[in-house]
Amino acid sequence: MAVKNRPGAAKQALAQQRAEVRRSAPGKRFVGDAAAQSREAREAERERVEQLAAEDAIARAETAERERLEEIHEEALSDILSDLVRDTWQLARTLVSAPFRIVRAIRTPRTA
Repeated sequence: MAVKNRPGAAKQALAQQRAEVRRSAPGKRFVGDAAAQSREAREAERERVEQLAAEDAIARAETAERERLEEIHEEALSDILSDLVRDTWQLARTLVSAPFRIVRAIRTPRTA
């Protein structure tokens, strides 16, 4: 497969090489730029990225905590409802069987 020649591509490559030579200092981004300026800009960018990462981590932790609390709330609510149903059933059983137990207790003679 042949590479297509584009007009101006060679000129652009040469211009880029010349600009790199004119900069003549590692870390410079633009002609006339001091290496310290570029270094400071990169450090500032790193700090911004670290800050954004920290904020993202905090937001994720808060979301996870909120979801955990919601799950606990839902579990607690379902536990309360199941306890209510169980206790209602036990109360109903007791109320239904109470008259029979009273009659049996009255009829059964006590032995001391």
